[in-house]
Amino acid sequence: MYKTKFLLKAHTSSWRYFWHWVFFWLIIPPLLALWGKYKLTLYVCKDRVILEKGILSKDIKEILISDIRTINIKQSLRQRMLNIGELMIATSATSGYENVIPNIPDPIKIRHLIMKYRQLSLKQAKS
Repeated sequence: MYKTKFLLKAHTSSWRYFWHWVFFWLIIPPLLALWGKYKLTLYVCKDRVILEKGILSKDIKEILISDIRTINIKQSLRQRMLNIGELMIATSATSGYENVIPNIPDPIKIRHLIMKYRQLSLKQAKS
């Protein structure tokens, strides 16, 4: 689908659907958990971040890394223990957050990766 080599591909954490898996004897909760896990995918490339939502229908948002102004992370105590959180990306073109990605695994690592390539893109733009 994409011709770019991705540095990272992340799906929503399975921990969010823990209780669905506990009650495995019901067929609907595991199906909802699988549906929820794969309905959102975050791709991080050297020059852009792509958020793809949906399984049957698709909503794709691309943000150039050089346009990112702020990346915030929101984690509750439970989310911190499970190393998941909400990643919020703000760009220079919007007043709020362009993308809010809930229940993403290791949000701090993803933030550091994006900020690293943001710094590289800003250095390249200056030279």
